Amino acid sequence: MRGKRNSVTVSILLAAVLLALPAAATPVPSLPAREQMLGLLEHRALHRDRVDWTALRRDLAATDDPDRQRRLLSDAINRATAGHGGWMSAEEMREGYRKRGARSSTTQAAVAAGAPETYPLDARLGLIRVGPYLPDPALPRERQRDAERQHAHRLQDELWRQDDGSRCGWIVDLGDNTGGNMWPMLLGVGPLLPGRADGPDVVGHFLDATGLQPWRYREGAVWVGDALRLAPDDAARRLRRPDAPVALLQSARTASSGEAIVLALRGRPHSRSFGTPTMGYSTGNVPVTLVDGSTLLLTSTLMKDRNGLGDGARIAPDVTAAQRAEATRLAQAWLLEQPACSGRPARNMGKQATRESAR
Repeated sequence: MRGKRNSVTVSILLAAVLLALPAAATPVPSLPAREQMLGLLEHRALHRDRVDWTALRRDLAATDDPDRQRRLLSDAINRATAGHGGWMSAEEMREGYRKRGARSSTTQAAVAAGAPETYPLDARLGLIRVGPYLPDPALPRERQRDAERQHAHRLQDELWRQDDGSRCGWIVDLGDNTGGNMWPMLLGVGPLLPGRADGPDVVGHFLDATGLQPWRYREGAVWVGDALRLAPDDAARRLRRPDAPVALLQSARTASSGEAIVLALRGRPHSRSFGTPTMGYSTGNVPVTLVDGSTLLLTSTLMKDRNGLGDGARIAPDVTAAQRAEATRLAQAWLLEQPACSGRPARNMGKQATRESAR
């Protein structure tokens, strides 16, 4: 059981990698790798009952055309994973990660330099942007883990920098988070997750054939069940106001691991989400290296929030706002009406905000 739980560690949005690849003829897996892939999909894919595996094998055997083979495989993977999984050759994988990694570095640099706000924020509010994080598969595992910790530290450093005692509320911006490895993201925003000093440590779940596997933020670290997944250098540090309200910004670009963070904040005391429904890939992928060096992204789990709610589909916000600036404006208005910021009982901003966003 421990091995199976530890294998469910990465949720990757395949589309984000494939978008980095040039439009060209693509290879197909070797025959041994193809049989390995089909076996994994047939027995472990989340929606394996949506594919006639016997007919698929028959159709594959009847053609020597690589393009048709790739189309048949892609269609089967798409149906078995509801569009979240996929297959890539070793070369595609390296090229996709290289290009995506370069873009991620540029995005992180822009955030660190203080990217312009989409809407001016009240000085009493903190803002944390959580972008995608895609690991480099060419790195040794220990170096990948070091990179995960560094990414989480950058997010937490920004949190601690702003936590000077003047913040009465926080905005967590996931609007451009298209996915990647969820654990550095989860650790990075971890101090905001409990919602109070003695808050619950379960912040989300995977659901697979074995049942629910909880994600925990405990003792300043991230756990899967009772297995430590990622810890910071200083696990003792805490927010000055752990019960401060949190507003979450999401969009149709928020996907996969970005949706995992949406779910981790859903159900938190004093929290509300703003924006548009997410992309709808709130499922967990396991990257499996096949015998020919290619990679199958096997979607085998559903993501659920701390209360066990979630169906793998698009996640609707609490308050709809079509534009980022409007979502930010409504989030700020809601935060400033909360007792932590207003010093008085909050009036019901939900209906008002919804009416405003519909104008």
